[in-house]
Amino acid sequence: MRPPIQTDETCGGIMAANHHVLTASMTIAECLQAMMEHKLLAMPVVDEIGRYIGQFRKNLLIAAILPQVAVHDPRFDRISAVGDGGLMSETMDDVRERFEAIADKPVRRYLDTDTPVLQPDQPMITAMLYLFHGRNFLPVVEPASGLLVGVITAWDVLGSIAKRG
Repeated sequence: MRPPIQTDETCGGIMAANHHVLTASMTIAECLQAMMEHKLLAMPVVDEIGRYIGQFRKNLLIAAILPQVAVHDPRFDRISAVGDGGLMSETMDDVRERFEAIADKPVRRYLDTDTPVLQPDQPMITAMLYLFHGRNFLPVVEPASGLLVGVITAWDVLGSIAKRG
């Protein structure tokens, strides 16, 4: 029989409980400001009572303000080479104009709801696997209430690995 999992080997044992969060009522502009202020590339979003509803990621914001051909056409890497030759023009004024068009929209419309959600009692190795597959951070949610209780980043996992008993 396996011994019980040690506290520092669970998601709850290594998560950061005081992570910065966004609320569903915030605008895109407010979320961008919070991400820049805290130097985070993604942040969890909670409802008015703290239940996790998704995450807002820099990729979602960038996708919303890129020319739509860049987002929807898988050949854009070749199309952008044409732009480098001066045949397609895009200015920062164009990008800022697209941002202004969505700046006052609620973040709820731009959430990633496909992010894996961890539970506090899950083994840390589960978080490691998701981080290995490209996630920047993972929400830790209390299953009964849906409340966000923390997040796990690659730094949390690496710090736990580096600790010596």
